[in-house]
Amino acid sequence: MVRDLPTGSALLALARDVLLNDLMPLLPPTAHLEARLVANSMAITEHEAISGAAPAQRILHELQELYGERGEGEGEEGLVRRFACDLRAGAFEEGEPRERHAHEILWRLTIVKLRNANPRFLNANGLS
Repeated sequence: MVRDLPTGSALLALARDVLLNDLMPLLPPTAHLEARLVANSMAITEHEAISGAAPAQRILHELQELYGERGEGEGEEGLVRRFACDLRAGAFEEGEPRERHAHEILWRLTIVKLRNANPRFLNANGLS
């Protein structure tokens, strides 16, 4: 599908720039925190739009592989929730291969989330 220009991520970047550079100076100081929260939310959404669904799809596939047929009918959110519950319960401590697989999925999930929410942290720590 051919998309119109500018792209959604470019529009978010422009709106964020206007908010921070043009509108924020006009706001009372008591509203600056809220404006920065909105700007940060826009930045996260922009990063998600740029990175696309591929990383999340890979993690979903990994979770389905980890859980086998039992995970096939669950959506991404359900599998991630189940994975978190199993991690807390120590379900992957029963054997080295399964524990290593869970650790790899958790690491990739963490990197994807950081890439969207705080890419500067990844760059600063050589993890980009």
